[in-house]
Amino acid sequence: MWQMWLIIAGICLILEIMTVGFLIFWFAIGALLAMLVSLFTSNLIIQTTVFVLSSTVLIFATKPFIQKFVDKKEGVKTNVYSSIGKTGLVIKDINSIQATRTN
Repeated sequence: MWQMWLIIAGICLILEIMTVGFLIFWFAIGALLAMLVSLFTSNLIIQTTVFVLSSTVLIFATKPFIQKFVDKKEGVKTNVYSSIGKTGLVIKDINSIQATRTN
């Protein structure tokens, strides 16, 4: 049964790599803890309980710690959004009535 928990942990780690949330990682740790429990008991209910409880505790216990490192800002503005509010120099004539410019 420990192989199943190891596979679940591996899948959770792969999913964590594909996402940016840092949430699924704790399910992988919970699966590893359930894998350790499965070495001592073959009762699936106990293993699943360890998985659910440890994952839940890890998520709620580490959330305040993780929030310290998560940047709440909107991020770096790029492309056209980085030009808003800045001064520029127009080097070609622009005819706003005909919506044309001259070369």
